[in-house]
This record gives sequence, structure tokens and C-alpha cells, in this order.
Amino acid sequence: MEEHSVFYEFYKNAGFKVYSSSSGEWCELQPKMLMSIPYHCLINPKQEEMDHLLNISGAWGLRFPTELENYGFFSKLEVCDHAGYDLKYLKKKFRNRVSKGMKNCEIRSVSIEELRNQGYKLNLLTLRRQNRNDPRANLEYWHKICASLEKGNGVNILGAYYQEQLAAYVVILETPTMTEMIIQNSDSRLLNYCPNNLLTYHVTRHYLTEKSNPVPICYGLGSLEETPELDRYKIGMGYVMQPIKQRLYFRKKIRAFLRPSLIYPGEFINKHIVKGRSYKLDKSCAMLKRYLEQQ
Repeated sequence: MEEHSVFYEFYKNAGFKVYSSSSGEWCELQPKMLMSIPYHCLINPKQEEMDHLLNISGAWGLRFPTELENYGFFSKLEVCDHAGYDLKYLKKKFRNRVSKGMKNCEIRSVSIEELRNQGYKLNLLTLRRQNRNDPRANLEYWHKICASLEKGNGVNILGAYYQEQLAAYVVILETPTMTEMIIQNSDSRLLNYCPNNLLTYHVTRHYLTEKSNPVPICYGLGSLEETPELDRYKIGMGYVMQPIKQRLYFRKKIRAFLRPSLIYPGEFINKHIVKGRSYKLDKSCAMLKRYLEQQ
């Protein structure tokens, strides 16, 4: 199985626009913006390659992770590669929460039908708890994701169940060199039983310790927004915030309009005028800030 094929096929089957270039593969996860996939692959495409991608896709910009010495804004890759990973790699508070999860919850595979229905409910509960707007709250969007997972290779979906009720789930995509947890949501009403901690621990230990060919786990690429609580959780569970850079590259005509003076009006409109925060405005303001930070 090729390194990028799992991600490429997953997003293609879900109805996203996908593209290939000499550096790797890309997906239009947000309108008019291409993101390189998989998220853990650090690339450094040349300007000619980036301009060609923008021309063939019609996108306005690109976003990709790259090495620290390259141009971009400072970011992180959330990774665990501890051989023999077990409870000793967790901070004390998180060890206790995993032990509590073991007493209350059971880990097993989640069917696509469960994910389509119960998983969607957990999406809504998680987004409400975190005060976030996200496409996974859209039922049609979610059904496309589930249909793609049903077709794909290298897919693993696990859940933590409390008294036969799905309390948390995680969607995993496997590549030969790294496993990535790409979606994880949970039932806010059952958090006291620690399903997330148990699920994260189980997945990490499975791929690093129990498999005959252990591979590192990626828990995500640094967000455009600050995520201090999520970072504390991942560090507590034994993950390392590996310093990298990300780069944002836009069409020349777009670059001419990207100025600091746009940030305040965008945030003001989102906070005071739009009824409920706009996902697009959130991302656009965060993207502009990061673009202006690049060095």
C-alpha cells in the first residue's frame, strides 16, 4: 500500500476534490483551500509546483507542514513514538483517569451504522461542549464521511462503551510509516467515566506496543487556532508536541489583499453580527493571522 493512498482514497470517496503533485497529495478540505495529506508528511514544494496546483484546482491557496528551516509559521505535529508505551508514559492525573476508564468502559470496534447515527450525536455534543462550529455537524457531510470509511482500506474505528452505550469513538487511518487519529468525539454526559482517556491509551498502546510492526501515532497537526486544553490532554497522555512549521501560500492576486487591517473587522463581524460563530470566518481570521506570522 502506498504511503498516501489511504488518505487520498478516503477523501476522494467522501466526495472531496483531491490532487497529486511531485511533493505529495492534496485535498480541498475547505472551499478554495488545498491541504497536503497525510498530515504527518513534511514537504517543501517549489513555487512552480504550488502555482501549478492552484491553476489546475482553481483554489486560492495551499496549506502544508514543512521542516523548521523552511519558510512558514511555527507549529507542531502531535506524535507519540515511545516503544513499549504503557501507563508510565502518562502524567499521574492521566494515569488515574485511564485506570478509571478501565473500570467503567469497554473498548471495541464501532460499526459504520453506529458511527453514522450514534457517532453523529457525539459530534454534536462535542462541538457544543467546545463551543466550536464544524462541518461534522452537518448530517449530509457526516454521511459522506461514513460512506467513505466503509469503502476504505487502512481504516480502523474504535469506541469506548459505557454500559453498552457509545461514550467516545476515534477514526484511525493507517499508513506504513505512521498511524493517524483523524476524528475523535465523545458524549459530554459520560466524560466522568473517562472514555476518551481509555480510548486514547488503548489506541496508542495497540499501535506502539501490541502490534508486531509498531509504528508511531500522529494525533494531529497543529491547528490554526490556539488549543491549550487539547494540548495539555495530549501531553498528559504521553504525546510530544514536535516543533515544525506550516506554510500558507496564496495566489498572487489574493496576496495583495492580505493585510493586518482585515483581522479586526472579521473578528468583530463574527462575534457581534453573525448569529452564532461562523466556521468560515473563524478559519479565515486564524489563517490570516498565521499567514502574517510566516518567516
